[in-house]
Amino acid sequence: MKKNKCFGTLFGFELRKILKNKIAIVAFLIFFVFGFMQGELEVTGNIDTDTLAEYSKFNGRLLDEEFISEWDAVTDEYGKVIKDEDIAYDTMTEWVREIAGYNIVLGDVSEETLYAGRLDGIEECYADSYLDEGEIEYWRAQEEKIDKPFVWRDAYIEFGVQNGISNTIIIMLLVLTVSLAAIFSMETQRKTDPMIRASINGIKELYFAKILAGTVFCLATVFIYLGIFIGYVAIRWGLDGMGMVEQVIYPFTQMDLTAGQTTVILVVLTILASLLLSSVTMFVSCVLRNGMGTMAIIMAGYFALFALGTTIPLKMKTLSKLVCLFPAMQISPRIVYEFRLFKLAGHYFRSYQVAAVTYALISAVLIVIGYVFYKRYEIKSN
Repeated sequence: MKKNKCFGTLFGFELRKILKNKIAIVAFLIFFVFGFMQGELEVTGNIDTDTLAEYSKFNGRLLDEEFISEWDAVTDEYGKVIKDEDIAYDTMTEWVREIAGYNIVLGDVSEETLYAGRLDGIEECYADSYLDEGEIEYWRAQEEKIDKPFVWRDAYIEFGVQNGISNTIIIMLLVLTVSLAAIFSMETQRKTDPMIRASINGIKELYFAKILAGTVFCLATVFIYLGIFIGYVAIRWGLDGMGMVEQVIYPFTQMDLTAGQTTVILVVLTILASLLLSSVTMFVSCVLRNGMGTMAIIMAGYFALFALGTTIPLKMKTLSKLVCLFPAMQISPRIVYEFRLFKLAGHYFRSYQVAAVTYALISAVLIVIGYVFYKRYEIKSN
């Protein structure tokens, strides 16, 4: 039998080793249950179904002078609904407050003042983000593509879906770290690696069988979880509001996106970031050959980078932009508020576009470099 015929057997064996890890199974089951919990709790929180239905009363109306005047007439100076029967206006209060500010007395609210206030807030974001003239021109051009006045829709479900997806990456960190930390260290710790080196498939084929098994496990896990979460929401609450403009959820964004398009971006980023996490975990496992050490480094490194990303001042423009590509910071619905751009070959790219390509490239590079370390370790230990 030619040795390349054994790759499928090796792959199956490595995948079974991952799936037989009891700690990994427990972590996966917790992850599985968490998907259902997210579908129920992240979307509605403490809102009951009757109130949620009431909030949907004004779906499809334009956020124009007529609608805003109606809201103004049934709310007090702080935007709070005066009578219980007008509770349907509550979610619009949150939108107005996002623009006008919280815990302040509202003056005369009109279509003109709200949309002007939105643009003023965006200009402040430009200054806070230390944008250059080219970036500002880019975003002002994007603003011209956005239709106004916006079409109103209650965003409880869409807001919950986007936040639920962004929570996936931290759970994937735990599941992948537990499941893949020992993928290269097991033979070393059990002292069975000399037998493997002596076999005809002992180096190249086995390495890539391990990588493929870890990658398949990663993809299966993230697809199952996202399928559970989004599927539950679709059945329980419906996803018919995904066509709403993102500005109804985050009014200061100038990205011409619907809630559905933003959700797809978050899903793609989550999948690619999960592949990145699996590649990093397998790389560290290959280098260290120690499961506990791998877990410690991955977890510590993840939270250290997150802490670094929250402390670097925005005025350190290049460094802060690069650190903010880190999954824990990038995978959030609030990427629509990321005004800083990357200029490559004379073109501007948004952070999520650069992040997606970066995750894929780093994953591929780590797999190649990992093979070099793996081969050298096997030769040195022979």
